Amino acid sequence: MTAGPGRADAATTSSPKPAGAGGGRRIAALDGLRGIVIVLVVLGHGNGNLWPVDLVLPVPVLGGFFGGGAVSLLFVIGAVIVTRGLLRERELGVIDPLRFYARRLVRLGVQLVPFAAAVLVVHRLDATDTTTAQTTNQSVLNVLAFTWNVYTEQHPLEARPDFFHLWYLSVQQQAYLVLPLLVVVLAARRRTLAALLSVLFVTITVWRFHVFAADGWLVAHSATSTRADGLVLGVLVAVALPWLAPLRRHAGIVLSVSAGALLVLVGVLQQLPVFQYLLTWGVVFTVVGGVLVAAIFLDPGPTRTAGVLCSRPLGYLGRASLAIFIWHLPVFALVARHTTGWQWPTRTLVAVALLSLVVWTTHRWVEEPTRRWLANHLQPPAPPALAAARPAVRPTPAVAP
Repeated sequence: MTAGPGRADAATTSSPKPAGAGGGRRIAALDGLRGIVIVLVVLGHGNGNLWPVDLVLPVPVLGGFFGGGAVSLLFVIGAVIVTRGLLRERELGVIDPLRFYARRLVRLGVQLVPFAAAVLVVHRLDATDTTTAQTTNQSVLNVLAFTWNVYTEQHPLEARPDFFHLWYLSVQQQAYLVLPLLVVVLAARRRTLAALLSVLFVTITVWRFHVFAADGWLVAHSATSTRADGLVLGVLVAVALPWLAPLRRHAGIVLSVSAGALLVLVGVLQQLPVFQYLLTWGVVFTVVGGVLVAAIFLDPGPTRTAGVLCSRPLGYLGRASLAIFIWHLPVFALVARHTTGWQWPTRTLVAVALLSLVVWTTHRWVEEPTRRWLANHLQPPAPPALAAARPAVRPTPAVAP
């Protein structure tokens, strides 16, 4: 779900206390939360691809964890982290929208480019892939251009179905075209910015209800104008965090209550009318998710909930969430095409094993090296005041051996 999935402005810490995590350290609890969300996304897309749709969904409570709808929380998490980084750069006077865009393209491109290449190769070699070459080429181009959500809206029957989930990355990138400019213009007027974001969140939500009723679920599901509410809420949380600091002593309770509320919401989803993730349930889920993310940043201390979120398995899933998100549905579709006569447990085990191999390979050997490269490149320059305070250092002349 998105973006995305890890962020380039963070390093790793196992501490559950994010308040001291400054600008350059990774927050373990956020990684764990992202790990939980990516598991829910994968479980939702396993229905019909790996196991029968009616195997789990009709089961009360349990079916909710296989019903999807959790991707909006990825929007919130990513937007908070990205906005905090932009606000810091704005305060230091080193914000540069072009550098921000370049980092985003590199950050996502290290997974999307190998993904696109693999899809094109498999399409040419795999006789079970019956999608036409034109459809595959157009789908790949729109994914790489981050216009996939627009393309699926206009060509729903011509788009590759195993790319359907990638609307998330398109919405995220389109919204991020505006975000740094918004920070540049209004960061010095935080109250005005917060008010604008609040109005925008409500407007997007109301508009989604209207589009759902007028144009159907497909447009409401993937249009930027209807699905950017989670992103807007994440930006709002980042802007409002300084004002929430006095509530820090209650952060542990808020964390536990909001996490429990999210579990309840997920559990009841399949008992509600269809497409509720786009309607009232989706609004409540996104807002509660925003409260949970804010509580994590306010430093909940060593609570049991924070301990679960900081667990190493969930942390790894969170750090690898971009790779998992991008690759899981095409891998599931590939395995399903080649195992039509298999029992679903065997098919599922093979699909999970193949996905694990692909994710480990791309995350370990492509994404992590790129993250380290970004830690030393495309970074903001030293703030002017800091650079002026540094003493000039005369280079030492090289001495011939």
